[in-house]
Amino acid sequence: MDVSTRWRLGMAGALVLAAATSGCSSGTTEGDPGKTTITVAGMPPTTAAKTRKQFLDAVAAFEKANPDIKLKPTDTQWDARTFATRLAGGNAETVLTVPLTEPPGLIARRQIADLSAEIKTLPHATDFDPRALAPATGADGKIYGLPVTEYALGLVYNRALFTKAGLDPDKPPATWDEVRTAAKKLAGSGVAGYTQMTVKNTGGWILTAMTYSFGGQMEKKQGEKYVPSLLDGPAEQALRHLAAMRWQDDSMGANQLRTQQDAERDFAAGKIGMMIGTVNSYNRYTTLYSGKPDDFGITALPQQAGAKATLLGGLVAAVNAKATPEQRAAAVKWIDFYYLKPNYDPAAAEQLAIANAADKLAVGLPTLPFYGTTVSGPVNAAIAKHSNIPVSNFTPYVKDTDKLEYLVEPPIAAQDLYGALDTAVQAVLTRRDADPRDELTKAAARVAPLLEKAQ
Repeated sequence: MDVSTRWRLGMAGALVLAAATSGCSSGTTEGDPGKTTITVAGMPPTTAAKTRKQFLDAVAAFEKANPDIKLKPTDTQWDARTFATRLAGGNAETVLTVPLTEPPGLIARRQIADLSAEIKTLPHATDFDPRALAPATGADGKIYGLPVTEYALGLVYNRALFTKAGLDPDKPPATWDEVRTAAKKLAGSGVAGYTQMTVKNTGGWILTAMTYSFGGQMEKKQGEKYVPSLLDGPAEQALRHLAAMRWQDDSMGANQLRTQQDAERDFAAGKIGMMIGTVNSYNRYTTLYSGKPDDFGITALPQQAGAKATLLGGLVAAVNAKATPEQRAAAVKWIDFYYLKPNYDPAAAEQLAIANAADKLAVGLPTLPFYGTTVSGPVNAAIAKHSNIPVSNFTPYVKDTDKLEYLVEPPIAAQDLYGALDTAVQAVLTRRDADPRDELTKAAARVAPLLEKAQ
């Protein structure tokens, strides 16, 4: 499949910055008499003033077009440590925006609603790209959510630092061996050649992506249940590769306990040469951290040992299982209006692109398509007219990610797995004597009963 088939130029304003938020708030049954009232997650935080205003403007426009529906938006951020408890306690929104790690468990626990019937009534319901619906499709074939944003992880790098180190920014590393070589050239004078996020479940998240790119998985089916596969080889190879960069090459800098925000901030400041990230990083890079647009580069996730895979991530919009039929119908209307319409309606796409460009937000970032090319093609063309990004800086990512298989996040208790792996990654990067296999053995022992319990 060619690049135009697999990718579309997406809106990177409200949808992208809102992608970091979701969570829990007031109940779903209060409201104005005669109206169906629903709470909706996904409002950007106050720190993202422009996209928050766009979200609230969209709420007002939706309510005007649907006078029988009242929306109550929330900006509570999704938190792996508290989400399940709040959902079980009845304090979650009607419309939930959750990472792709969550639908399998939510479906199994019957905490989100089957939306199959409502989805059939949507415009272009038969034109969805099957991959866009796959993360929220249950084993029963029913659909329990719709895509908010989907992306494939890649290698983000500083083009200016590449040039300064004598590296070609138009030919970024394609293998992990090449990453190691480049990191050694980039390191020094306050610059970490390569950095790894390691806390708040990001250590496990990024190690999982690396393991995929070494040809492995983090969980495997054993009989009828999933068990950890951390000791099958690829995860250990990935962790040993990091250990070599840290202790043999000294190319990862001094700080090994970085959150995603820490890493993105230092990357924008020119203190990091390379890290694993997403296309969406560009928006935060420019708007939150004042990074130079021309210095931002991204390529496909490096591969090793003949592997050809990357981790698929993003957010899904689902509906609380406690919603009434009226609330469920209203929720799907909102999901269609806010998240889907700009992906199938060229006029809506262009309107959003113009608004984002006026607010100096990124327009034209490559994203995975929600629909087939018949639908996405005209949308691409409408957005491209207002692109304000250095498009060629994204070419390596679009061209080479197209060749990779997209693997979803671990299917069972993924956040628990990531948390256990955080400890393993931190140990290997902060203690010279830490053995990668020993640390993975401890992580496997910690997560195995959690996987068992989740099934």
